[in-house]
Amino acid sequence: MAQLLVRNLDESVKRRLHLRAARHNRSLEAEVRFILTEASASSTDDPVGRLLAAVREQRVEPNLPDDSFDHEGATFE
Repeated sequence: MAQLLVRNLDESVKRRLHLRAARHNRSLEAEVRFILTEASASSTDDPVGRLLAAVREQRVEPNLPDDSFDHEGATFE
């Protein structure tokens, strides 16, 4: 397995990563490994990819337009 050393990481980033790891019941190392694996596997270069990544991360339903309005059938004359 490869190892990666990250220098000059802001202390607030490390603190947020610790909190995120605790929310997911993982160690800091396991959480960072998970984040890097997900980031390298998913395509977030496009808007849909970013939306899906955000939905997956937050585990919330996307804010999609309401499609419950009445539709009128097309008429051809």
